[in-house]
Amino acid sequence: MLFSKILISYDDSDLSKKALKKGIEIARLDEKTVLDILNVVTVPTNQFIVGDVYREVRESTFKYGNEVVAKTNEWLDQIPNSTHTFVQEGQPVRTILEFAESNGYDLIIIGSRGLSGVKEFLGSVSHGVVQRSKVPVLIVK
Repeated sequence: MLFSKILISYDDSDLSKKALKKGIEIARLDEKTVLDILNVVTVPTNQFIVGDVYREVRESTFKYGNEVVAKTNEWLDQIPNSTHTFVQEGQPVRTILEFAESNGYDLIIIGSRGLSGVKEFLGSVSHGVVQRSKVPVLIVK
């Protein structure tokens, strides 16, 4: 078994779709490999978003996160592997790394850039994950 548990950071960007396809390709090598998808949402906060408004913004943000990971279901349904999707709230780099460590992943796959639109080789999230990860990280370009 090459990898037993793979975590894919997914934000519906073109490069995260390529990361998902690469993860599926690796998972197909062994049906026992678990392939999980994580979308990290960041709920905007400031002194003006309080009470009911904050709850509505948070619910809307999580709803969008769940819609994003639901888009992966048709691809995941095509493989026999065990798959799960997750939406977590937090700062993306920290959340991805904590989630990977606490759930025992042995590979993280992430696109080189996300939705920010910055056209550099590595985005801030992928760069942070690569620099701080205790497990191998596959960057998909």
